[in-house]
Amino acid sequence: MDAKALGFELSDGRPILSSIDLTLAPGQRTALMGRNGAGKSTLLRLMAGLEEPTEGKVEAAGRVALLLQNPGDYLIHERVDQEVAADRLAEFGLEDLAASHPRDISGGERQRLALAIVLGGSRPAAVLLDEPTRGMDRAAKGDLITRLSALSAAGTAVLVATHDAELAAAFAQRVVLLSGGRVVADAPTAEVLSGGWHFATETARVLGGAGAACTPEQGGDLLRARMTIEAAP
Repeated sequence: MDAKALGFELSDGRPILSSIDLTLAPGQRTALMGRNGAGKSTLLRLMAGLEEPTEGKVEAAGRVALLLQNPGDYLIHERVDQEVAADRLAEFGLEDLAASHPRDISGGERQRLALAIVLGGSRPAAVLLDEPTRGMDRAAKGDLITRLSALSAAGTAVLVATHDAELAAAFAQRVVLLSGGRVVADAPTAEVLSGGWHFATETARVLGGAGAACTPEQGGDLLRARMTIEAAP
């Protein structure tokens, strides 16, 4: 999937994205990061075809699935089991909620239900997710990473827009950093997450570059090892 010289302006002429070149190779796991207002959500909508770019073009060799920030955008029925088939509910661990109204389940459960809807049908060539871990506990995040990793292993490109540096460290091979509507970094995850305080993981802030692409659990092991070495006579 390719975005070439992509640009987008609002109706008043205010630029949101400028000169974006982004290639998602089959099976590649990419985190899209940047502060609020950097243009992440707009870029995902352009790549999914929900918005037309002001300039440039997007090319995709197959279906593109998009999970928006608000899972309620996908939920139109009065029961969870009316949204997706029973086997999909079971696959996503939602079978016990079959008779519930979608608005009565938790935010993390709604997110999983929306993902089950988005990933229905044939395997997409690319999956784009906008802040998918909002409202999720650690176990749900782990399940999401496992599910997206399986898609990646099957050849689907996965692009996750997120502020969650721990998610990026655990999942992404590459981080694309947006600022002011432009790509300001596009590099392996460890390089980007160790390059600045704002998007560093908590582990990297304590351990420096050695902890850049570590989850908190892995960072704990590194920190204990460092303390053992420093305490040795």
